Amino acid sequence: PPAPLGPPPPDLDHLVLNPDGPRASFTARDDRFVPGADVLAALEAHQQFILLDARAPSDWAAAHLPGAAPFPFYDATQLVSHITDPDVWVIAYCACPHGASGHVVDAVRAAGHTRAAILDEGIGWWIQQGHPTERGSVP
Repeated sequence: PPAPLGPPPPDLDHLVLNPDGPRASFTARDDRFVPGADVLAALEAHQQFILLDARAPSDWAAAHLPGAAPFPFYDATQLVSHITDPDVWVIAYCACPHGASGHVVDAVRAAGHTRAAILDEGIGWWIQQGHPTERGSVP
């Protein structure tokens, strides 16, 4: 079989990036969209937040934002129980750029987490800007 592309996804009980870092604070446009520059700044500052890739796991394996967990839109309602801290920001992205990530954000908010938003430009923009990405492997 081919060699794995990279490390497996993070365990769903450990979704928070930089758990010992300062908490990220985002200002969402229209209470829904966060600019990619703000997400990049939070990553570079090692701030605490959750980053969810709403695409299929195979897309996550090919390229994803650093530290992002695969959280496909079609499994969102089953997975939101793993987001346990309502004060930690949740940022979701996809390639649409708002379709699948919007579904994930809606599911996260429906579970009571108000600090959830969409990476406004999506992963296509992220890659075009030359921002860092990672590869991963999925079972």
